[in-house]
Amino acid sequence: MTGKRMGQMMLIAAGFAAGAATPAAMVMADAGPAKSSFDEISVKRINIVEPDGKYRLVLANSERFPGLFMEGKEYKHHSRDTGGMLFFNDEGDEVGGLTFDSKTVGENRRASASLMFDQYKQDQTVGIQYSEANGQRAAGLRVWDRPDWPIKPLMEMSERAATAPDQAARDRIREEMRAYATAKGTAAERLFVGKTSDDAIVKLADKSGKPRLLLRVGASGEPSIEFLDATGKVVKRIS
Repeated sequence: MTGKRMGQMMLIAAGFAAGAATPAAMVMADAGPAKSSFDEISVKRINIVEPDGKYRLVLANSERFPGLFMEGKEYKHHSRDTGGMLFFNDEGDEVGGLTFDSKTVGENRRASASLMFDQYKQDQTVGIQYSEANGQRAAGLRVWDRPDWPIKPLMEMSERAATAPDQAARDRIREEMRAYATAKGTAAERLFVGKTSDDAIVKLADKSGKPRLLLRVGASGEPSIEFLDATGKVVKRIS
């Protein structure tokens, strides 16, 4: 034991002997928070928390990845099976994250990665996303319109689906979730800037999510601008 540490212990003992805990508390506070340095660590989950204990960021593998969060309460996710990071706001709401995964079965393979940021009390509103399945790839920046209603009821349904006794019951609750979201008002993708198959595109959509303006450079290198009506018909094309 170092001389400094011995002195701290003696002060603590003296404080308690005098019938007062305050000097001891002051000595321990003066010692400051513990700090450590590592060359390498292996963990399944790391929680970054605020002084009040609320999560600010969670980094975890697929086994220990969190569920859904609203107002500091966790709800089980009915289908999430990936690892990555989850972000939280001051109120304990999940507000986005970073995920990535891949799977190969025989000749079929899929992979995905996304960095998402959520609308307040809602789902993602802007994100960078990559996805691949059976040779079809897409990657780019996406922006969504989200309704104003909070998604807490959907989180509660997700909890029910995750703890359902069988697949049939789980599917019924998922259909209930879809019906609820449709009745309340669903999201629409308003902007995509990226690549799909062989095309580099910029796609702008209306509030219903229907593409209305499409800037494209195809595999041949030919650029084009297309204007579409509400049915998806091209009404004007510039090339």
